[in-house]
Amino acid sequence: MSDPPHVSAGSDTVVDENRLEELICEAQTALPYELPALANRCAEALRLDAALIYLVDLQQRLLIPLDEAMEPLPVDDSSAGWAYRTVSPHVADADDGVIIWMPLVDGSERLGVLAVRTALLDGVRMRRSRMLAHLLAMLITSKRAYSDWLAARTRTRTMRLPTEMLRAFLPSHTVGSTRCVSTAVLEPAYDVAGDAYDHSVVKDVLHTMILDSMGHDLASGLTTSVASSNGTRTTGEAVLRRVPRS
Repeated sequence: MSDPPHVSAGSDTVVDENRLEELICEAQTALPYELPALANRCAEALRLDAALIYLVDLQQRLLIPLDEAMEPLPVDDSSAGWAYRTVSPHVADADDGVIIWMPLVDGSERLGVLAVRTALLDGVRMRRSRMLAHLLAMLITSKRAYSDWLAARTRTRTMRLPTEMLRAFLPSHTVGSTRCVSTAVLEPAYDVAGDAYDHSVVKDVLHTMILDSMGHDLASGLTTSVASSNGTRTTGEAVLRRVPRS
């Protein structure tokens, strides 16, 4: 959707740049469980009412709020799900204004959505909501590397030990650039052992790999983990030739 018409900044849209700088500095050392409160403070500093982070679950069926008191939303049948599926903002009416559903995307990977509440909607607030979504997506990606809390929030059931060990070696679901995108998922998500994937982009070459060790136990998971960690990314590759721009 296109942004609402731009209006000149009035007293209700002027931000305190010193406060924003403080929050950005705070974000660098914030723990993952502190992200919900940090998102709200950033929204307030941008003269928005509130912001709530939703992350997509492991099977991409639910959008789960980081606020544990809130209920998940379905990906297939909700305004939040529409924003996630289309990677586009979606505006929905609310009792006290509107909710702007912003997709949370890091590079090519869809992480979830950001719900931004605001009493008024204009080009300034839409742009600030988009900026906030970009900032939080980068924070989520950087902080999930050293904390299990974010991963635990995106799970809907207990994971088997072989699956847990194998997933520790997997890259993100999606990698890519403006020239290529590679996406992979594992099903059944909570009961895999020897199945795995790997993909990476090195200059103009997309490297991909699919592994399937025999069995569905700890031994098959360890076999796949060893194979994946031994740098066999070049086993299968798709070369992206440079094409002159028209």
